[in-house]
Amino acid sequence: MAYSVLPIAGINLTTTTPIEFAYTNGSTAESIPAFGPLGAETFGSDGLRYVFAQAGGAITASTATCSINVTTFVATGSAGTYLSPAVDLASGDYAWFSKASV
Repeated sequence: MAYSVLPIAGINLTTTTPIEFAYTNGSTAESIPAFGPLGAETFGSDGLRYVFAQAGGAITASTATCSINVTTFVATGSAGTYLSPAVDLASGDYAWFSKASV
């Protein structure tokens, strides 16, 4: 199991990040993750770089072709070079996506 080697606390690189709280902004439901911001990066003990992103749809566990939009940090399960965590992600889940750092 990989862990962060940078001075960043309270993250789990191998599963989804829980929702801290949810609220309704007018007619739009908003979810605030327990960690943020989207796009945060860290290096893992396994030699991979991890990026914090939100799943834009259902993504199967350990999908190795995820792409992450560099503006919105929304991940999709196709046409990319990132690996999703070892758990299935539902649309809207927050998680750490890994990629070789070299």
